[in-house]
Amino acid sequence: MPSTAHELLLPITLELSPIRRLLILDVADDPTYRTLEPQVLDGSDGEVLVLLAYRHDGYVELYVPSGSEVDRSGYDGLGKGLDGIHPVAFEQARFEVAGDGLKLDVVLAAPNDRRFDLHLHEQLAGPRDRIPALAPVGGGFDTPEFFPFVWLPGLSFVPVRGTELQVRVDGQARSVPRLPLPVGGRRCLMARYDPDVMVCQINPDHLEVAARVPVPPAQASPAVGVEVVEVDGGHGIAALRVERGEHTCVLRLDPPLPDLRSLAVPTRGQGTVLVQADHLTQLRARYAFARTEDRVELVIEKFGPWRTRSRRPLLAVLFRLPIFRRWPTTYRWRATLEFDASPEARLVSRWQRRAAR
Repeated sequence: MPSTAHELLLPITLELSPIRRLLILDVADDPTYRTLEPQVLDGSDGEVLVLLAYRHDGYVELYVPSGSEVDRSGYDGLGKGLDGIHPVAFEQARFEVAGDGLKLDVVLAAPNDRRFDLHLHEQLAGPRDRIPALAPVGGGFDTPEFFPFVWLPGLSFVPVRGTELQVRVDGQARSVPRLPLPVGGRRCLMARYDPDVMVCQINPDHLEVAARVPVPPAQASPAVGVEVVEVDGGHGIAALRVERGEHTCVLRLDPPLPDLRSLAVPTRGQGTVLVQADHLTQLRARYAFARTEDRVELVIEKFGPWRTRSRRPLLAVLFRLPIFRRWPTTYRWRATLEFDASPEARLVSRWQRRAAR
């Protein structure tokens, strides 16, 4: 059954997470936790500060303010799994970035007898050294429910000099290791943050019905966030886009993905997927589809490694490590679109990971 004259099926999606700011703090000498990560989210009633605690056993704990609604779907699949969401009353919850650096105060006591006291105050003597990077978050998902494209356009490492730092877990002082080489002429801690992060989720598994995109008239602009172009006498999806402030992430399809419902039976096709952020970083993959009588099988796979041209000695070495380069190559997405007499198309999809080569 052909689709309506003014709609296209959109089985590929690009969503923007509510995460706005984050700090990644490595802990050197705690028997339970290896990394602590305060995050600031956009909430319905304003900003919400949460705390992720990564354990040595691979599980992750999430602490959220009591009464706040936090979507766990963005955290499911981290490591060996999310060990629940723990509502707590934050005694202090500050995450501010000003001209002189980061001011962070996070204090909470949880019902599971855990207590965290995190205080980090920078006093930068000069300009902040920002590093654009694609975070290797995808390497930490054992059972991913989406492809995490986490763009850090202004990543900053916290310098040793001029920083007041106190980390206490369950009342015990913990240390933060130092980077082996300087960044921007400064000795830095294994503590890095971005006040303007973009966390993009490609094809989240929770979608059960393919979206439908209106095809604009010839003289009108495309729908916001979706670029629709003419393809072989019909229309296709050329790109999806999300924006926040000055930053943009785009998923491009070449050739454009045609209207899958109106394809002849049988039909096969393939092309290239290009995911870009601010025209500064990108990943490439391949897509393919096969149309049969009442369904379409889709796949996105063969991601290439993330590449960077950084000439800074530390970053050139750091960004060539397998954790930065190879995690995208382990991801594969498979989906089935099932048609019936209605305009809807049922979508069954799944991300899988394989061992990195």
